[in-house]
Formats: sequence, structure tokens, C-alpha cells
Amino acid sequence: MRVGMALRATVFGPELMSRFVSLIDDTGVDSVWFPSVGKAFDALDMCGIALGKTRRLRVATGVIRSQDYGVETLLARVNTLSEGSGGRLILGVGTGSGTGGPAVRGLVSLASKLRETYPGRMVPPIFFAALRERILAVARQHADGAVLNFCPPSFVNSIWPKGSSRKFTLGCYIKLFFAEKDTAARKMLVDEIRMYDRIPQYHAMFEQIGVSNVIRKLHYGFSIPDELLEISLANPSDEEVIVMLEKFVGAGIDLPIIYPYVSGDEGYKSSVVERLSRLA
Repeated sequence: MRVGMALRATVFGPELMSRFVSLIDDTGVDSVWFPSVGKAFDALDMCGIALGKTRRLRVATGVIRSQDYGVETLLARVNTLSEGSGGRLILGVGTGSGTGGPAVRGLVSLASKLRETYPGRMVPPIFFAALRERILAVARQHADGAVLNFCPPSFVNSIWPKGSSRKFTLGCYIKLFFAEKDTAARKMLVDEIRMYDRIPQYHAMFEQIGVSNVIRKLHYGFSIPDELLEISLANPSDEEVIVMLEKFVGAGIDLPIIYPYVSGDEGYKSSVVERLSRLA
């Protein structure tokens, strides 16, 4: 089973992440992904740091917003990182705040222009951020892969058309929450899923899979309902993480991507990342 790991700059910070990728490089993790987290940190720059600190790992933007980069500037940066690392860069792009047909067409246009004008030896794999069946179908036609986020295996089953012979990698962020106290880890999970429920596209997905009422009733004093434990876990054991990864693979995910949120000091964060990376 191939496994990726996402390192969020607002959780770990660039200095810690540059150390962690060296540690991860010595494990079986397939790739490290850097989510875009606003203007404080640049995902492509984080990829550059990671590529310089590693020998084997594939490194990915996960994902940058297509409207934030001009084609020529993006082309030069991607070419530099990919050629300088021996082709270990993956370019993950999404529509960002854009919605509907124009946003999707803009994403396809960006991917096409990058391929047509790429000056290096080989265009890096391009992954689209996907949430619904429509964008996933577009990704199958115009990208090398797609990344889902914050959804259960049952949702993957419902939107992923089986039986395609075209080489395509379907990834999925699997968010896991860690803190030294279980109550703190559960609060982090609750806060995150409530925040996502306020995003229309995610609220629609939560309604589709039948958990919107459960989310509305969430509060900090109780355990996480079973329906939400299919999406995310708080302070999971190694066995629980492995079982969750296997469920996603069974649903059709080629590359489950562990996405840890960790509250604690540097030593605790390091122990969590090391433990998770060893599971691969």
C-alpha cells in the first residue's frame, strides 16, 4: 500500500517541516504533500525546501490555487523544482474559491498550457483537487490524478467510476487529530469538521452522505459519533490508522494521504510524525 503524508505549514512551520521530511525520507512513505494555507506560506517554496532535504521522496503541492499563479511564472518555478530534483515534483492544483464551469475550464486550461509549453524533459504529474463527481470526471480526462479531502470511503465508492484502464492516481487526504489529551484532540476534530460544514461544497457532500444532522448536533462533551469516525479520527492508535487506510484503499483510493493536525510541543509533534511515517 502506497501512503502519502501531508504537512501543514500552520501546524508544523517551515523549520520543523524541513527536519521532518528528512526523517520521512528514510521510511516507506511515497510522497509528502504541502497544502496551501493562505498567504503566510508558499506551497511551492515548501516543496523546494523539501526536495533539497530529501533523496527519494516525491514532493507535491497539495494544492495551490490556479488563479494565484500566472502561467509563465508557474512554468518557470515548476520546471526549476522538477528538473533540479530529478523529476520528484507533483503539481497539485485546484480551483480555489472559484466554482462552476468557468473555474473548471480555467483549471483545464492551466494544465494544458503547462504541458504544451513545458521546457524540461518531462512534465511533472498534475493532480486536480476534486470533491464532486463532475470535477473527478474532468480530472480523469485532463490530469494524472486527483485528490479528495475529508470524506468517508462510502463517498469515494459513490463517485469513483470503476474499471478505467487509463493510468490515473486517486489520492485522498485523511485528516487525523493528535494532542496529549484526548479531549483536546476531539475538540480539534469537531472544530475542523464544523468549519468545513460552513463551506457550501462540503456541506452538500455531508448532506449527501447523511452526516449533516450529526455535525449540527456536535459538541465537545461527548465522544465522536461513529458516522464521523469514518471520515476522521482523534488520537488514533496505530492499528486504527492502518484499518482506516485499508478502508480507503478498498474503496478505490490509490494513495491515501495521512494529514495530521498536532497540538503540542516540538517533541510531541516529532513523535507523532515519526510514528505515522513508520506505518507506511
